[in-house]
Amino acid sequence: MAAARKTAVSQFPAKAGNPEAEVAQRSTDGSDNLTFVKEFVVTTANWPDGDDAAHDANKEAVLNEAIQRGLHPRGDVSFDGTTAHADGVSTVLTYSVETIPASVDRSPQDTITPRDLAEGED
Repeated sequence: MAAARKTAVSQFPAKAGNPEAEVAQRSTDGSDNLTFVKEFVVTTANWPDGDDAAHDANKEAVLNEAIQRGLHPRGDVSFDGTTAHADGVSTVLTYSVETIPASVDRSPQDTITPRDLAEGED
């Protein structure tokens, strides 16, 4: 029984009172407290700079990935900027969204989904 409890705590640190650790554990591109961060690498020459539709698609993907990783997005996805990729021909686009680990979410109906964003309900 103790082994099962230890596994649950390591898999769901939020249940042990550390939601920031759970967000960090589930965020492959980094996190900041409860903020999920997602980076996209695009070929600089092919990126439609200034095209809001391209950003909207990436924002929907950020929401989708957060949900797939067990995090419930809250609020708007923000575009945090670009950096040059080490390969010299690509650009890294960084987005973020506040989240709550699904394991401790008491209001899952407040989760922002890609569909909410697409339909303008965020």
